[in-house]
Amino acid sequence: MIHLIDRGKKERLVEKIDTHLRRTARQLIKFNTLQETLNYLIDSFWNQFTCDYVSILLKDSEYLFNRSHKGTSPHFEQQFPLELALITEEFLDEPLCNYDFVETPNHCALLQSIEAEGFSAWFTVPIKENAMDSYGVCVIGFRSDVLLLSDVHKLFIEFGNDIAVAINLAIQKEQEKRKIKGIEWVKDNLLLGESTESLMEGIVEQAGKGTNADSACVYLYDEWNHCLIYQPPTFGSLDVPVVIDMRDTFQLSDLFPGLEKVGGQEMTIPLVVNRKTIGVLHVSRSLEGPAFDGEDLNFLRLLSSHVSVMIENARLYRNEQKDKNRLEQMMVHHQELVKQTLVGEEFSGLTQTLSQLLHCSVLLLDRFMRPIFSCPKEDEQEQIEQIIEWIRREKDLRLIIQGEHWIRPGSNQSFGIWPIVGGGEGLGFLCLKINESQLDMTLRITINQALNVFAIQFIKQKLVLEVKEQVKGSFLDQLFAEKITNKGKVVEYCNLFNLNLFEPHKISVFTFLTGEEELNLIDVEGKKTWMVDQLRDHLLQWDAGLVLARKEGNYLILVPERQDQVKDDYWKGLYERIKRIIKLEFPNSEVFMGISDWAREMEDYYSCYKQALQTLRIVSDRFPTKGYMSFDRLGSYTVLYNIKDPFVVQAFCDKYLKPLLDSGDKGRDLFDTLRAYVYWNGNLKETAESLFIHRSSLKYRLEKIADLLSVDISDVEERFNVMLAYKLYDLYE
Repeated sequence: MIHLIDRGKKERLVEKIDTHLRRTARQLIKFNTLQETLNYLIDSFWNQFTCDYVSILLKDSEYLFNRSHKGTSPHFEQQFPLELALITEEFLDEPLCNYDFVETPNHCALLQSIEAEGFSAWFTVPIKENAMDSYGVCVIGFRSDVLLLSDVHKLFIEFGNDIAVAINLAIQKEQEKRKIKGIEWVKDNLLLGESTESLMEGIVEQAGKGTNADSACVYLYDEWNHCLIYQPPTFGSLDVPVVIDMRDTFQLSDLFPGLEKVGGQEMTIPLVVNRKTIGVLHVSRSLEGPAFDGEDLNFLRLLSSHVSVMIENARLYRNEQKDKNRLEQMMVHHQELVKQTLVGEEFSGLTQTLSQLLHCSVLLLDRFMRPIFSCPKEDEQEQIEQIIEWIRREKDLRLIIQGEHWIRPGSNQSFGIWPIVGGGEGLGFLCLKINESQLDMTLRITINQALNVFAIQFIKQKLVLEVKEQVKGSFLDQLFAEKITNKGKVVEYCNLFNLNLFEPHKISVFTFLTGEEELNLIDVEGKKTWMVDQLRDHLLQWDAGLVLARKEGNYLILVPERQDQVKDDYWKGLYERIKRIIKLEFPNSEVFMGISDWAREMEDYYSCYKQALQTLRIVSDRFPTKGYMSFDRLGSYTVLYNIKDPFVVQAFCDKYLKPLLDSGDKGRDLFDTLRAYVYWNGNLKETAESLFIHRSSLKYRLEKIADLLSVDISDVEERFNVMLAYKLYDLYE
């Protein structure tokens, strides 16, 4: 129902309303934010129409929200948000008042809410720009009856259009302001040293807010693994993969369909520095939201142009800090490596320290590619054994290595081998189980320092061994001299080598032919030295009382007297062990060993050394298949090979005749009995008749002779030795 009033008065009222609406519309475009626009609009309606309630309702997604209001309306405000599906479109398309007919009023939640509030009069103004979709509706309510003019219907439509333009303009200004604010944030807040998480949080927040996206995230490119790695956190809720593999693709558009494209619900912008892509910035909206447009694309491009450089600078800064810390830590470990060379003589401390520094398994080899010491990581012992086996199969590996060499037994495994050189001489090799692609400058510096430290340790060990050998050589020269001039000095040397001269010893001298004379002489001698070191360790584990040395090109073993060494099994076991170890390095080798009698006094060592040498010569020439022999088993060969050596003749005669002559009053009888026995070629009857004694007496004498000489005089070879001793006795005595 429309109230009737004077026509002139009505025209003046309409004109007044029109003037107010136009003035209000002009003021609306001056505001920069949506909230400022809404607040001014509310105040304008409130003051002009002296209403009791005014509210501006705006659409957002599938709901109508009460964005701004003035006055009291408890029941009406509690109904929001309202689903758009429950509101008739008439409210969103044209002005309505309490006099107008609304279709399906029972199905319009907005109309029911207005009527339930109990307004005496009300009218609504749609916020709509021409044929565009409606932004919402403005509701004005009166508690008392007021005059509502039908002539202002057109004015409110135009005013609603002006409001829509103003709101749209305010929204655009807010978006531009957010974009500008985002760029200012980049300038003011992205600082060197900032954590990656804080940096990414600011970037995705500005990207999401600047484009009104529901979510945003950043991926950075990993060159080593050729993949994109997600950098937390995200803006909004977004379920993204942590790693995007790029080994099978070179186009970002294959992974991100919205790469620099408008009109979709996703948009991706590459992060580029110096024409090099370092990652991507990705934003997305829900399917119900508007598509990304050109302004969003321009904003993201502008943002990416700033943050790309900052991300790269931050990454370079962090890498520099990381490298600095690594270098500082490397110097600490280098000092620890140097310390190990000062306090220790072995390679175990050096190898373990290097393994902890590089976090990898370490294998140390000598210059013949044989393992010295290994320090494997957990669960990598089998891999170390495999690499040792692989190296053993590569006989010429040491000839082809120039600087470094890589072994790749599998697609994800690699072993690096570096030569250890000192004074221009190859000393050994360092093997590391490490990924070649991760070997950067810092690691190479660390490895080079480790190689220098290992070289120092090799040289140190070499010098120590040389000094020990010189001392041992001097000691042996004095101990094995025919006349010892300074016995006290010899005893001091013996203490250094744990040799007790006050207990009997046998001297064993052994030598070997390598069967590899075609090789370089220096290489052969080096392999011999290494082999003897291994032999020393093995024999000392077998018998801790042994003393090993080298003299005149031969290898000596001094063996203390013990009960088990009386048996021949001991010397056989010693020879077999020496032979087995030597053949591991020289498969075609021949090993010979000569063993002396017991040296019970200091003066006996010279003669025993000569005995061992003499036995060694006879074994190598006459009994090569036997390999070893004791001096007391040589018999006449000792004299026949050295007939001009009076010492050898005297020792031979003493062995077979002196025990008889020194046996007391009956010694001469035993001496003559043995001469007759060998003269008659072991015939008991003829021997007894020639001595004018009974046959039983002859047997008694022969048994006693056998006990004194510890020989089997019934053996033909032994009888020959005894006969030769008598003839030499007659000749020299």
